[in-house]
Amino acid sequence: MSKKLVSLVLALLMIISIIPAVAENGAFTVTDMYGRGVTIEGPVTRIIAMEPSDCEMLWALGCGDALVGRGMYCDYPEGVLSLPTVHTGAETNLEEILALNPQVVVMSGINYAMEKVQLLEQSGIAVIGTDADSIQDVYVNIRLLGAVMGKYAEAEALVEKMQTTFANISAQSEKTGKTVYFEVMPLEWGLWTAGSGSFMQELAEICGLENAFSDVKDWQQISQEQVIERNPDYIVLVTGMGEAAVDEVLGRAGWGDITAIRNGAVYNADSYSMTRPAPRLMDAAQDLFDFINSTAE
Repeated sequence: MSKKLVSLVLALLMIISIIPAVAENGAFTVTDMYGRGVTIEGPVTRIIAMEPSDCEMLWALGCGDALVGRGMYCDYPEGVLSLPTVHTGAETNLEEILALNPQVVVMSGINYAMEKVQLLEQSGIAVIGTDADSIQDVYVNIRLLGAVMGKYAEAEALVEKMQTTFANISAQSEKTGKTVYFEVMPLEWGLWTAGSGSFMQELAEICGLENAFSDVKDWQQISQEQVIERNPDYIVLVTGMGEAAVDEVLGRAGWGDITAIRNGAVYNADSYSMTRPAPRLMDAAQDLFDFINSTAE
């Protein structure tokens, strides 16, 4: 059995596993992305999203009215900005969460916060763990949240929209063998890039490009010498430093002979849409495709 077929079978099994079995009293159980069976007293009308990606997904599914709180970094779409914020990560404050009286809290990285998860569950709050490391995982995440919120049709429609968008872009993208270097941390903080296992590599492949650092895993620190040696055809900045970052890269000492520098093929991307495992990956793919075609020789 091919690796691609195995992946499809595993994805199908995951989809089946998140379809809840509803009890007579309205309670149902879903399996989250950590393999935990979570029982929820439905329907869900009060939910907190701790992560920006989950917040964006819930909003895209039409669940904005059910959101009663957001993690401190949830900033999209604009409508979420009026919601109360709660601290996240190591600073997660249980009192802040409890004060908002949610039925469900959606969070990632629960393996590192199991004590807090258990305390929330002991308080009668269901905790859904999400963990999307690939575009395929994003589809699973969308369907999981759709099951939690009873938005099955909306979830399938959103997944189909993403799949169609990526397929259309891929069909228009010429596989030329050209390479792209993603800079995710500015030089002053030490160069970091995205390798295999990152959304950015998937987006590059959708747009017909090869990742110049596909041999590194996830996110890793690299050197200027490595970038110069690999001579990427395109440079995509995901540093959140604005357009000034483009001028800084174009003017770097020793980078003048890099193909991307010589051709002015340096792009300041929307760092949030390109790095968050959320529906806006569609926008990131389209923007990258448009940039490539605007600089094509």
